[in-house]
Amino acid sequence: MDDQREKEIREYAERKAAPPLFGKSKPHDDAAEYQRVMQENAPYLTLGIQMALTIVAFAGLGWWLDKQNGTSFWIGICSGFGAVAGLGYFLLVVLRIEKKNEKKKHEVQG
Repeated sequence: MDDQREKEIREYAERKAAPPLFGKSKPHDDAAEYQRVMQENAPYLTLGIQMALTIVAFAGLGWWLDKQNGTSFWIGICSGFGAVAGLGYFLLVVLRIEKKNEKKKHEVQG
């Protein structure tokens, strides 16, 4: 194939190639966008693990109490308390973050 034909094919392929989904972006723009998104969502990323660890910690405490006393009800009581405490903390953090975001939004608009 001659060079002219190869050049025409390459130009045609470049014209017909799909444009980026979100307009033209540069690698450094993508990195900055990724960093911004991660900073906005970082507080939410650990909430599930914190909630699970709270339940497990209280279940462990209940298991230990049952083992010490020869009973079988402390694990249920402590696990339930851990679930309520974990969910309460989860909701507290989410509401606090949402309130902070609303405050920022009003500052930017007003």
